[in-house]
Amino acid sequence: MSENRKCTIVDVARAAGTSTATVSRILSGSDYPISAQLRKKVMQVAQDLNYKPNLIGKMLQSGVGEKEIGVVLPSIVNPFYGSLMSAVEEECVQRSYVPILCLSQNSSRLESQHIEMLGQKQVSGILLSCMHMDEALMDKLRRLEIPCVLFDQTYEEYPGLNVGFDFYQGGLLATRYLIQCGHRDIAFASGPMDRRSRKQRFEGYKAALRENGIRFNSKRLLLYEGSTDAGAENSEFRNGYELGRMLLQGEYLPDAVFAINDMTAIGMLQCLKTNGVYVPADVSVIGFDNIYISDFVEPALTTISQPSHEMGRKAARMLLDAIEQPGCAQENVVMEPTLVERRSVRKVYRRLRR
Repeated sequence: MSENRKCTIVDVARAAGTSTATVSRILSGSDYPISAQLRKKVMQVAQDLNYKPNLIGKMLQSGVGEKEIGVVLPSIVNPFYGSLMSAVEEECVQRSYVPILCLSQNSSRLESQHIEMLGQKQVSGILLSCMHMDEALMDKLRRLEIPCVLFDQTYEEYPGLNVGFDFYQGGLLATRYLIQCGHRDIAFASGPMDRRSRKQRFEGYKAALRENGIRFNSKRLLLYEGSTDAGAENSEFRNGYELGRMLLQGEYLPDAVFAINDMTAIGMLQCLKTNGVYVPADVSVIGFDNIYISDFVEPALTTISQPSHEMGRKAARMLLDAIEQPGCAQENVVMEPTLVERRSVRKVYRRLRR
């Protein structure tokens, strides 16, 4: 066998002169009747060949659903959700669980169907980023009688465990920063306002205007309803591009734009650049999420950080603890926003030096 090729169960079986089924039974610790001599031989061959069993296959041997959890997300096209899922998977692998990923595509019907399917599969628990929580869905989760943790999108009405984020403070922080940089005419740009987290960002935006004596101008609320499919390829980017077009149709540009998330902001940056409008020289743009590519676009995007990796890790730990220690005391978590300053916001206020 080549030194670079990973040893398989077939190699062990061939070297031990037995079947792969027998090798699998011996290495998994099965009580299937096999002679002590053969057991010893197979174990020695596996050690000599440095055989490492497939972790996922080993976990699945424990029984249907016993070491599996369901993860329901609206999309993984947006890098924010990819980071969230990556953290969940890391935590699951460390604790020998298999995550089953289900994408709802921002559809309440698919959310309900996925939860139903995961219940039938008898998974040990569910992590859920739900866009359309209502009483019927909460009742369905209760009837599953397994631990469930909401993350990213959380709801005050939900009585169970959740790892959330203060979207209102995020909206407040973003808008305050734009005002501190000297901007007064600030637009709010978003795709469909179909989830509570977006509405909370908008409320934070309006609160920051009020506290600084700036009147909310409804003409500066830019909403693009063209794409409601969170799973469609680059949908948020396309939303941002169309929002950029809407911005350009106005009589004059605002000082700054608060985009609902980084993908939307990046789509807007591209549209503005294509049409000869430059950020931040002509208009400042701030995003939300702090996805990894926000540091690599031009100009690098100033944004509000929503720590997706830490959120995924905390939610996965909370769920696995609830599975392994039923009834253990756990507190809900609300993560706080932080500002990440880059180059897409222009500071127009300068103190004159004498």
